[in-house]
Amino acid sequence: MKLSKKVISLICLTSLMLGFNSSSRSSSAYNNSNLCSIDFDYYSKNTVVEQTIVKSSTSINVANSQRENILLEEKENLRKQNVNYSRDDMTLVSGITEKELNNVFMNYTGASTMAHLSGAIVDAEKKYGVNAFTMAAIVALESGFATSRRAVEDNNLTGYEVYSDDSEGHLFSSQYESVVQTARHLSKNYLSKGGPYYLGVAVDDVQINYCPDEGKGKNWDGKVDKLAHGFLKTYKNLYLQ
Repeated sequence: MKLSKKVISLICLTSLMLGFNSSSRSSSAYNNSNLCSIDFDYYSKNTVVEQTIVKSSTSINVANSQRENILLEEKENLRKQNVNYSRDDMTLVSGITEKELNNVFMNYTGASTMAHLSGAIVDAEKKYGVNAFTMAAIVALESGFATSRRAVEDNNLTGYEVYSDDSEGHLFSSQYESVVQTARHLSKNYLSKGGPYYLGVAVDDVQINYCPDEGKGKNWDGKVDKLAHGFLKTYKNLYLQ
């Protein structure tokens, strides 16, 4: 009878221990299961947030890029609208580009022979402030659209130092130099107050000393003005229609 009690007691103790271990494992499994579930939810939510941020950032960058393009386009359109010429002011900067001026020459009757001078004329405007259309008109008038003997043999496109039909004129190393040097000469001596030939900045003012044989009816200022207006009109037809 005593042995049976001991056996019963041992069995009960073993059962209790097994039950405790089983309970512990069950609890641990439950906690681990909850932990995994929490971690999954945490990373899942953060991934969604990160993706949302990336998408928003991309949208903002695209919007900014589009806005910049619109502003650049508006600025360019405004520049084109302000490209101009004035008979009363040879120092009015036209703002025309080399490519645009080249296109003007190619579309103006008889001026295609001046297309290679587009860069020189635009550079002259940038360096010395002589309006590009005025400069182009002087070149066209004085050199027969860059085809005269002096233009071809002496690279003299502007009648530089040509005081009469018999004058030898200045010999330039290149036609580019002829254009830029003439612009420098006009800016310094004709268009700047205190210059030896300064009478004002209008084409008519420059004519008095630049082409002093006006009395012979050559109408230098009128011809320059007509050519300049013709180039400007061609520009507007090409870029402002």
